[in-house]
Amino acid sequence: MQYKAILFDTRSIQKYIFSSNQLKTNIGASYLVEAVFEEILLPAVREILGADTLDDMSWKRPEDTDWSSMTAAARVGYIGGGKALLLFAEHVDDDILTAVIAAFTKKLLIHAPGLHTGAAIGTLELAADGRYIGAERLNPLFDRLKEGQNTVFPAVNVPYTGLTLACSETGETANAWVGGRFCSWEVAAKLHPTFPSGSGEADVQQALMDKLMTAFTPEEQEQFIGRYDFPVEFARLGQKTPKNDIAVVHIDGNNMGRKFQGCETLTAYIRRSRGIRHDTLAAFAALVKHIVEHIDRYKDSLDLRDEHGLCTLPVRPIVLGGDDMTFVCAGKAAVEFSAFLMQHLMEKNIASCAGITIMNTSYPFFRAYEMAEELCGAAKNEMRALERTAGHEVDSCWLDFAILHGEQPPTLEQFRAREYRGARGDLHFGPYRVDTDGAGATDERHITALLAGVRGLRGLPRNKVKELRRVLAYGKHEQQQFMTQLGHLNLQLPDVPAWHAYAENLWEQERTPYMDAIELMDYVMDGEV
Repeated sequence: MQYKAILFDTRSIQKYIFSSNQLKTNIGASYLVEAVFEEILLPAVREILGADTLDDMSWKRPEDTDWSSMTAAARVGYIGGGKALLLFAEHVDDDILTAVIAAFTKKLLIHAPGLHTGAAIGTLELAADGRYIGAERLNPLFDRLKEGQNTVFPAVNVPYTGLTLACSETGETANAWVGGRFCSWEVAAKLHPTFPSGSGEADVQQALMDKLMTAFTPEEQEQFIGRYDFPVEFARLGQKTPKNDIAVVHIDGNNMGRKFQGCETLTAYIRRSRGIRHDTLAAFAALVKHIVEHIDRYKDSLDLRDEHGLCTLPVRPIVLGGDDMTFVCAGKAAVEFSAFLMQHLMEKNIASCAGITIMNTSYPFFRAYEMAEELCGAAKNEMRALERTAGHEVDSCWLDFAILHGEQPPTLEQFRAREYRGARGDLHFGPYRVDTDGAGATDERHITALLAGVRGLRGLPRNKVKELRRVLAYGKHEQQQFMTQLGHLNLQLPDVPAWHAYAENLWEQERTPYMDAIELMDYVMDGEV
């Protein structure tokens, strides 16, 4: 059947979600982005076409959907991944499609100011099973979206109200009073789902619970609900003084574009997208269950305060449900939580890479998130290098991390050049492989080798660890003196089999693994599970 189509997308999502240093604002923004099409676009379509003229249910049952027939004036093609495809019968006038876009963007100014979106109008022909008729598929619509992104710069806030006070988070006029402070309408909209007027439990908290409970059994739900909760403030992630540090973790699936290339039909695309979403939620739900099962261990290392009879968990997802996820957690738990999630995703045949930024609670959050994205990119470079060496696609998982203190250079490359360059070479040894395939624990850059190095260093006197950190940046002579001194004191470096090549001289081929292990000594949980 020949359809008229509108393809919508959301733009600059990262800046919209992560621009605030208030966790409540960030999770409220994420909630708006996820709900923007279901709760804003679809009502706008009904306003233009009529209440009973939109089929928004059949796409959720793609196997039972006949894409060659049309019982309503419009239907949802799919919603997901920050995009929405709407299909219209051929008799629907082009002016109606334009009116739908206008009504949607007008509603955005009220309900989600500051959120950038794009729209492209075109045609699409589908067979009964959702197979695309014609080789172009959705490519013309994506091309128009890209063209609009480069040429159309919409105003997404209502300006010039006459007030002069600027919002501390967005720089826009502070027109609203929320939570005891003046803020812009954009921030107020992000906070509204967190503090809905006159309601009980916050919408965002309930939405997160609803997501996770789909991966819980009824017995697990009964054990969890009413006993545990997720924090809505950065200060409540379980960090203890003096290490008042948190981490932002960004995990992204590898080669996801290739996985969707094999989807020859719209039905297959929807199934693949929903399957990945389900697996991502299941992995995070597994992490939550893991934390609950070992809650006493986490209470020993973290400050998990109870409020109103609920234990606050040391993790909070901000973006969750697609082929990537972003969450914040206590700094000491970041590596453990990341590796756990990546291994569970790997069990579902989703290889991924992660970037971990550990920083003080007051550090500018958007800069920390950008660093996490760069670190994830560095991890993906290792994944691609492995594929080039193998000559074919290899499912492997890698992570990289950085610990930020005070003002840092804007890019990862500049940061490493300034902070982690010694007289003999690079002081940073990562990224580190997480999956158990390949060399596994015998690989010098496997996460198990790094953690073994961390545990081994904890057996040395603290002053010797500090001295080791200092001499690693110096020349070979100072390092040989340090090793000789260790021998006189009957002390030795950690016995990590994968690092035996570095045990004598600390360095090998202008690289050393010991600085990373020293860096993580304060950011790895005590004990093992």
